[in-house]
Amino acid sequence: MAWEWVIPLLIAAATSYGATSMFVVRMRNFALDVPNNRSMHSVPVPRTGGWALLLGCLVAIVLGPLELPLLVAAAFVLLLGVSALDDLRDVAIRYRFSVHFLAVILLLFALPERLDWWVYPIVTLAGVWVVNLYNFMDGMDGLAGTMALVGFSSLGVICALNGDIELAWFCAVVAVCASVFLIFNWPPAKIFLGDAGSTGIGLAVVAVSLFGWRRGAFEFWMPVVIFAPFWLDATYTLLKRMVTGQRWWEAHRQHFYQKCAIQIGVRKALILQLGAMMLCSLVVVVVAIFGRA
Repeated sequence: MAWEWVIPLLIAAATSYGATSMFVVRMRNFALDVPNNRSMHSVPVPRTGGWALLLGCLVAIVLGPLELPLLVAAAFVLLLGVSALDDLRDVAIRYRFSVHFLAVILLLFALPERLDWWVYPIVTLAGVWVVNLYNFMDGMDGLAGTMALVGFSSLGVICALNGDIELAWFCAVVAVCASVFLIFNWPPAKIFLGDAGSTGIGLAVVAVSLFGWRRGAFEFWMPVVIFAPFWLDATYTLLKRMVTGQRWWEAHRQHFYQKCAIQIGVRKALILQLGAMMLCSLVVVVVAIFGRA
């Protein structure tokens, strides 16, 4: 039975690696992220790394024993469709946000248990924010991939401890494909996630958080703490830009990680962020372990 889970993971890693290599070597001029005065990079870099990462995840899901609910699959298809199009050409923000809302709503209706009516608007707004914060934070080499690797690995361990093997395996798939992406995205990055990859991982965070919570794999606050290094920086910066009347939806260089990278360098800033991620995840995993004792 274990090979039913392991073999798809290995094939997913190989698929992600092969696809990413193709984008880096043979399609390096396709869907480029051209630097501007807000960018953290100085030369054009492909933003198709997320396509390769998600292709690996898709292969694992198709070959593995996990059956994805129809509404969950529809949510990801809709989101990735508009996000991939946005990687190739700019899509108006009203269309992107409409799809983001629809994707999160589909996830909510796919949950095994209904929520209280007043919870739906709150969780919907929070879910849409999570989808977008990964996009907002995908601006420094290695950052988004590292958060995906650490975050999903931690949630996967907690799910396994509590007996939800299916959800643990899904977390392992994302973590493995994120680790492959990091081979090419570690400073200096040869490829970026792009909108498809960043919003896709964001929706995966929402899906695992909601299903893990409702299936009893972990408490609701656990993914909130694990991904705190991402949402705290993004939320504080967003609120500050909204309060000061700035165009909050546009790219900028006001995040903490951006300021830190400018002052001490990308590699040191990434190590600092990695330390924060590991600390938050360790706290949650330890609590989960002792909670079982």
